[in-house]
Amino acid sequence: MSLGRLLRRASSKASDLLTFNAGSGGSRSVLDGEIIFSKNNVCVHPTEPLPGLAEHHPGYLCVHLEKDEALGSTLILTWVPNSRIQRQDEEALRYITPESSPVRRNPRRHPRRAHSRPPPAEEEEEEEGGGAGENLNSELQQQEEGDEGSCDLSADEVSRDSTLGSDSDTFSSPFCLSPVSEALAESSGSVFLDNESRDMCDESMTHSASSASSLDSHAPSENSHSQGVRWEEQQKVMALEQLCGVFRVDLGHMRSLRLFFSDEACTSGQLVIASRESQYKILHFHHAGLDKLAEVFQQWKCCRETQLKDQVSDEKSCMQFSIRRPTLPSAETHPEERLYRRLDVATWLRHLNHSGQVEEEYKLRKAIFFGGIDPAIRGEVWPFLLHYYSCDSTSEEREAWRMQKRSEYQEIQQRRLSMSPEEHSEFWRKVQFTVDKDVVRTDRSNHFFRGENNPNVESMRRVLLNYAVFNPDMGYCQGMSDLVAPLLAEVQDESDTFWCFVGLMENTIFISSPRDEDMERQLMYLRELLRVMVPRFHQHLTQLGEDGLQLLFCHRWVLLCFKREFPDTEALRMWEACWAHYQTDYFHLFLCVAIIVLYGDDVTEQQLATDQMLLHFSNLSMHMNGELVLRKARSLLYQFRLLPRIPCSLHDLCKLCGPGMWDSRYIPAVECSGEHPDPQSCPYGGTATPLPPPSPQPAPPAEGKKGSKTRDIFNFRKPS
Repeated sequence: MSLGRLLRRASSKASDLLTFNAGSGGSRSVLDGEIIFSKNNVCVHPTEPLPGLAEHHPGYLCVHLEKDEALGSTLILTWVPNSRIQRQDEEALRYITPESSPVRRNPRRHPRRAHSRPPPAEEEEEEEGGGAGENLNSELQQQEEGDEGSCDLSADEVSRDSTLGSDSDTFSSPFCLSPVSEALAESSGSVFLDNESRDMCDESMTHSASSASSLDSHAPSENSHSQGVRWEEQQKVMALEQLCGVFRVDLGHMRSLRLFFSDEACTSGQLVIASRESQYKILHFHHAGLDKLAEVFQQWKCCRETQLKDQVSDEKSCMQFSIRRPTLPSAETHPEERLYRRLDVATWLRHLNHSGQVEEEYKLRKAIFFGGIDPAIRGEVWPFLLHYYSCDSTSEEREAWRMQKRSEYQEIQQRRLSMSPEEHSEFWRKVQFTVDKDVVRTDRSNHFFRGENNPNVESMRRVLLNYAVFNPDMGYCQGMSDLVAPLLAEVQDESDTFWCFVGLMENTIFISSPRDEDMERQLMYLRELLRVMVPRFHQHLTQLGEDGLQLLFCHRWVLLCFKREFPDTEALRMWEACWAHYQTDYFHLFLCVAIIVLYGDDVTEQQLATDQMLLHFSNLSMHMNGELVLRKARSLLYQFRLLPRIPCSLHDLCKLCGPGMWDSRYIPAVECSGEHPDPQSCPYGGTATPLPPPSPQPAPPAEGKKGSKTRDIFNFRKPS
């Protein structure tokens, strides 16, 4: 008997043993961390076709139970690409065997198998015909009796399940995944297979460092071409991040789930998960299993099935479930607060594959956003956040890139040193005189710059002077030394610091150039955020007139990145959270709003004038709680992304940050605020009349009849 048939028989027995009702009665209570649904060969598809990307990206999907204070119990859905399971990626497998899983609490020893060569055909058939089925059946019996069991399945057998798609009843057993993931996670060998076993997804992510990261692309002959190449590569990397990354969500925090069936038996089709932020993810069940997942949702007490108006009564083409929450998460904190620890050495190394490429970039940025970075590895991680290194570059490519950029840095310095007397006189008057005054008084309390004739101070001086030569339009402005000093102290290499500073000035929004239009754009966004999120404070500013709306008290916050407002340890945590670009490219503005929310009550209560307000916030310098401000800013971002509609003046706050692991970006409904030259024609399509709260529920596809191919793109609409 084949392995697939044995597993399907084991699945049917497991279904008899397990009745899932989230602990509200039933034949057996589900344990915290127990997997209640698992299915291989579930695909994700690109939302838009891109050259070099395959249409199907199969993976392993599982749903497990976790305790939740508000819900009583919640379901965690995880999808892991088959490519990462096939190469025994321990970090990916931790997703599908959670820390609270009974398997993780009661580990069992498994025989280890070598993966360097496939077993002979006779041995493989014997193992499929007896060992796996007997182990699974014995485990079912032993779990019922409370004993420890054993299951000897390998990564080869996990990946082999993707070939069982020809059968319409591919197994979906609640017990089949935990032993597999445990056996793989305990392997003491190499985490990765050889290059021949890596699939197209991983090969597509390998790019040369010279083409993937180009900070010094100012040659006129190559400018337009290189920008076009970088844009295409960024689109491909973003698509691969969505397709080949782990997708993991708490279904209790979602808004709705919809299942579209594409066959007569209602077993295959698509699962569309819609978040409360109006983003969606489509998972394709090409080889059955969708009906079993529907049964799980029907038995979950927080899932309410709703009837669609356009549903034909005599046929079942789709199902819709709304998530019913007893209480919504507190607006005081982000719901994912405290779930992430600081990025330490061990965690950072788990994000690097055997070639040194960074995997799961979205998850890495999320971890940095919530937990920060251990100071011991800032010098290694910051260059990635500042676009000096490309995340898909290998260790060898990065070393070659460093040598190339070091040579370019020496050429820039030589240009400065070889100036003519007239050029040097003008350069000294416009740049060097100010730099020489600033560097000797920058961060002198830091031991890295302390003492007379400190060579690190001279390195900081050279970086700033060379940058003025590299970018003469920008030159040097007071305050740049405050930005370079922490970079040099953490990176501790002059050339690398220079190029990280270039990345900070060119590739991140968390820095306002001294140009008036850039600063005014930042202040306009901040004024609109205050109007939407802190209306009482904004009303006070409006009463003060033009002086109040200039927000003079926060200019230094934005220009110096909070470095004068908080101790270095807290300020650098804020820098990292902003550089992570998680869910927004403008997190520094939410930090400004958080400071006002936490420390601005006296301004409104005492009706402080403009100069008094400036003095009030200046006196708070170095006396505010940076961690509290960070937490408040994250909660404000969470609240902002839940707004059913936003003014068109804040539209750009949503459009730049990528979708991450979702198929769609965060694009809320837009309401015209009239804050643009032609109020009759909103450039963002905003309406002047208030909009009804949009419902992020995808409409049934136009080709959603039984047996037809369903579209990949769904429009969200409010059900009638």
